[in-house]
Amino acid sequence: MVDKFTKHNFMKMSQEALDFQLKALYPVRAIEDVTRVNLVFLNHDRNFSTFLTIMYLAEHERVADIYSLSRSMFESIISMGLLSKNLIKEDVERYQEFQYIEICKTHNHLKQLGLEHLGGVSASDIDCLYSKRNEYLRKWGRSTLTWTGKSLEQNVRLVDKTYPSTCNEKRFYEYLYCQVYRKGSQATHSSFGGLAKGVEAEQVTIQGVPILRFKANEAHLIFSCFHSLLGFLSSVRFLGYLMDKKETEDYFQKIASYVISE
Repeated sequence: MVDKFTKHNFMKMSQEALDFQLKALYPVRAIEDVTRVNLVFLNHDRNFSTFLTIMYLAEHERVADIYSLSRSMFESIISMGLLSKNLIKEDVERYQEFQYIEICKTHNHLKQLGLEHLGGVSASDIDCLYSKRNEYLRKWGRSTLTWTGKSLEQNVRLVDKTYPSTCNEKRFYEYLYCQVYRKGSQATHSSFGGLAKGVEAEQVTIQGVPILRFKANEAHLIFSCFHSLLGFLSSVRFLGYLMDKKETEDYFQKIASYVISE
């Protein structure tokens, strides 16, 4: 167990996961449902870049930054899980057109500040954007918590309900939601409690003067690293499912079982 949860082992397992997904998934080809494959792949490609960054941050023991990126990656993998199995009615259209909701939210807020000219939306595009937003609301309702119209927590439970259990755990993604998304939110918060999660202080003496030196909290570093690995493996899993690459499910289960087992 001591050798299992170390930074060295995380880096070793992460590199193996990167090598596996490059061999199993690339080149990405789509013969049918091209738009769906492209959307899921774009999420995975972003997660790929995010995970490379997390590996770099792990080397430099930047705990809060790892939590923050893992939190973002978690939202992405839940969308991938929903899209890969077509779990939401008219999901591809909804997913793409949700951008108009987000753009209009930002524009409205800037307008209240009298700064809408800084939003990057030209005056000639405003009417078109709001027309697209209103069309979205007419078709799918006014709930815009996420692109599905459901809360993130509801989306998580739908993914858990649909995919095979992970390590006999039927609520695996709800677990990740608590450990990555919620805990990540706490760790990245600028309150003292949030700042203190990623670091610990030790007293040292330099030239006879006692000072406090901050270093990474090792337990939180390892916790954030291995949960980020579970997130990235889920990205591989969901793209693999869509591409009918059965080996990705086997690999996901194998590594997840190793990480979770005591």
